Amino acid sequence: MADNTLREFVREALAKGQSRKHIESALRKAGWPDDQIADALAGYADVDFPVPVPRPRRFGGAREAFLYIVFFSLLGVFSIQLGAVAFAFIDSLFADPLERGLQYGAASRLRWSIASLVVGYPIFVYLGWRLSAARRKDPERRVSRVRAWLTYVTLIFAALVLIGDLVAVVYNFLGGELQSRFLAKAGVVGVISGAILWNYTRDAERTTAGADWAGRLLAILTTLVTVALVIWAFTRVDTPNEVRLRAFDQQRMDNLHAIARRVDCHRTYFGATPENLTVMEEALKQHAESTPVAAGCAGETPSDPATDAPYRYEALEGDEFRLCATFARGWPEDEDEGRTRPAPHFSYVAGEARRTLQYPKAPGETCFDLEAIDFEKEDDDPAPALE
Repeated sequence: MADNTLREFVREALAKGQSRKHIESALRKAGWPDDQIADALAGYADVDFPVPVPRPRRFGGAREAFLYIVFFSLLGVFSIQLGAVAFAFIDSLFADPLERGLQYGAASRLRWSIASLVVGYPIFVYLGWRLSAARRKDPERRVSRVRAWLTYVTLIFAALVLIGDLVAVVYNFLGGELQSRFLAKAGVVGVISGAILWNYTRDAERTTAGADWAGRLLAILTTLVTVALVIWAFTRVDTPNEVRLRAFDQQRMDNLHAIARRVDCHRTYFGATPENLTVMEEALKQHAESTPVAAGCAGETPSDPATDAPYRYEALEGDEFRLCATFARGWPEDEDEGRTRPAPHFSYVAGEARRTLQYPKAPGETCFDLEAIDFEKEDDDPAPALE
């Protein structure tokens, strides 16, 4: 933006009848930058009037501030999520054996990044195009104080976030990450942060209304990279139907845990495993009406979340029993590391022991042979007889 000294000189020169070309030539010889010369001349209308007529400065309002705040907020979201997908891609290229089996939740994070890019990036591109078109149509907007302040404030936050990401990369490297993976992630951080700082610092200082070919080329390359990474990310996550089936399977594992807990309750309060799940539910219900029971011992016996069918239960010899459930997908071992696959077993504490259920590796019915555990009661009263 031109300073007051330059604006005052242009006003006096125009008032004395000097042409715009002569004023521009004189200022160039004096060493003034072209953008400030253009800004100062653009401040006065080219009309036939005895004195210079100032142009209205039609920028800096709430509407413009709103558009720029949304635009730069989306820039921050886009850069962070693009970096997250790029990091996941690097992790798939340079797999670390130390992280095998620790990828539970990685697919969920990747789905969040995909959603952010699919929704946010087109809006970000549209707002950028609209704001650029407005600046080309009205060169006065290029010297907007709102645009300049929001640009630099946003660049500060973007730089801090990306520097934080770089710190995290260095921290992971010091923790034993592969060198090739460290260098690749550091390169991603450098490219993203460098592109943002270079493009928007340069754009904030531009006052000419011509087409920004360097910025357009950067936008095209960024779009191509973003589309490629999003397509790759789609191949690394389960489809919506697979995610739903896997959620049902996880619920079945939780339900088996709950049923095994109630078998333990029945063994504790009545001294034997139940004949069937119906008998167990009625007995525990009646017992809970007269005597406080431990957590997880009362309530209805859970059923299959998809079909509402009861789980198959079979009392075996002694305190042993069998629980069976039909799984929709299971957790195959040959799935990619980035998919939602938990640890190989499902453990929970039952009394003083830890009971482990192995995750099924294939769809279909899977049975678990378990032994009921008599956990310690809070009182020494004899258990009521089971009718």
